[in-house]
Amino acid sequence: MFLRKTLSVIVVAVLTSALQQAPAQSGPSPSHLGKIVTVATFDPTQSQLPEGVALDDEGNIYVGFYPTGQILRITPNGTQSILATLDVGSKGGGLVGFALDEEDNLYVCLASFDPATHGIWKVDHNGTTRQIAKLDPTGFPNGLVFDDRGNLFVTDSYLGAIWKVSKSGEAILWLKDPLLDPIFAYGANNIEIDRGDLFVTNTDQSSIVRVKPGDDGSSPHAEIFVQSPALFGADGISFDVQHNAYVTSDYINILVRVTPEGDIATLATANDGLDFPADTYFGQKHGQRKFLFWTNGGYNFTLPSLQKMDVGILGARLP
Repeated sequence: MFLRKTLSVIVVAVLTSALQQAPAQSGPSPSHLGKIVTVATFDPTQSQLPEGVALDDEGNIYVGFYPTGQILRITPNGTQSILATLDVGSKGGGLVGFALDEEDNLYVCLASFDPATHGIWKVDHNGTTRQIAKLDPTGFPNGLVFDDRGNLFVTDSYLGAIWKVSKSGEAILWLKDPLLDPIFAYGANNIEIDRGDLFVTNTDQSSIVRVKPGDDGSSPHAEIFVQSPALFGADGISFDVQHNAYVTSDYINILVRVTPEGDIATLATANDGLDFPADTYFGQKHGQRKFLFWTNGGYNFTLPSLQKMDVGILGARLP
């Protein structure tokens, strides 16, 4: 997978220059934005290329290094240590999206392509790891989110699908839809819940897909929420309490805010240090909740890092 990810960046490099100049859709200008702060930088020569990120209620930050399977914990005082390491295997796979449960245990997507390990893993506070769900090893589990009933919804970037994983670890293919399909590399990427609907970024299709869950007994239904050149490479997605979405586009190195009406405004670009921005997460600790954090994978300019910005609005509390 690391090879394929690298190749996908090369394929789109020809388009990047032009697309970086493409303006976002018109919308209200962002206000009350704080300065972008680089929280940590990483060493690409040691394959410290970050993907997943999550923050717990105590202010600890968890960052996953895609090629190595290492999970870094950064304490509120800045101390860094490796919490756990998952075996990414020998088939080019890696460690992808992160989510925390109500007890701040970490859940991660492992795309190893090995039937024995491919799927969702739980990482306890002490670093103990165990696989809770096996998924189709021909797919690519990428992003995940809990609903308020404790179910996990997991995107699959290769299969153009969403898995639903119960508390018991039973996994079903919950939705497969062309709106979630890849074009040349990645389809459904990250996922978040807002007002009961699931919102999924599609990396290749430059879109955010809204999924109505159909809790009344009907089947889930996917529709385009917004599609734009500013979402070419759409990856991480997080919501604030006013239902604005914050989305990173890794192919073109930008962070945007998308209003509930679908208007888009650019908040940060490569000029601010963005380099293949991937996962996003709002701080959950009191005093941190206006800060949006994101990982920079480092695949475009070899500048991997973790950054944050005060966006002026509280991030939504996660289920």
